[in-house]
Amino acid sequence: MFKKMALLSVIVAFSGAANAGLFDSNNFKCGRDDAVKALADYIKNDASGMLQSDFLVKSRFNYDKPVSVYENMLNSMEVIVANISTSSEGSYGLDCSATVSIKIPQDTLDVISKVPDYLRYVTGGYGKVNNSGVTWNGVTYNAKLADNNKDVLFSNFSRIDASAALFNMSVLAVNKDQIISTLSQNSLNSARSTYVSADRELNAVWKELPDSARNSMKKEQIAWVNNKVAKCGKLPDGKSETINAQQQITIYQCQTKMTHERISYLTGNNS
Repeated sequence: MFKKMALLSVIVAFSGAANAGLFDSNNFKCGRDDAVKALADYIKNDASGMLQSDFLVKSRFNYDKPVSVYENMLNSMEVIVANISTSSEGSYGLDCSATVSIKIPQDTLDVISKVPDYLRYVTGGYGKVNNSGVTWNGVTYNAKLADNNKDVLFSNFSRIDASAALFNMSVLAVNKDQIISTLSQNSLNSARSTYVSADRELNAVWKELPDSARNSMKKEQIAWVNNKVAKCGKLPDGKSETINAQQQITIYQCQTKMTHERISYLTGNNS
């Protein structure tokens, strides 16, 4: 699914405008309802821009669904801005501070439960997971009215990766089934390869035994093989459609464990 499995540090520099209606410039504060909505809209619009760009160049993710599907997921997610304060006014506008939170979609949580490393995709460097959401505390930024007294310009954000997190959450959620399926197939391939290696080692150990030992242990070896199948299940073939990937993985892992135990027994290395 991913071209890059290791997460790159995401540093988002916010600057631009978010439409929030007509403002009274004499009463403009960071915590005004319309200014708060403008900030939430700005974060979501910035995430949408990241999605649109990556959909075209595919530098981070591969996409097998229309961009509208990812956009709909992104738009269904709420950005909550709270605990807003205005400390002063400088050359870049008002000096603001806030707490920003985004609830993680259940499908994204399902992906993270399978691949814990993906948690970094939705928290960045400073986000904290709480009640199935991500929160960035103490976010500082500048806000000022545009000359038209209609748009709010945001800049100089610190301690926040909300736009990148929103973008990542939406893509992970939409591609949940594909990601988990790919992960399961990779795990199955690994389990099968490990078993094949153990079985090859067991056959080599068996062939190295003296003829007299093999003849005397032949019935015992056949009984062990049957017992292995009884305890672990029959090895699935490569085109098995009757049992799911996780069940196949469990069979391979069980058979591998018993094979290693048998190797230790035959070589006299068992404890």
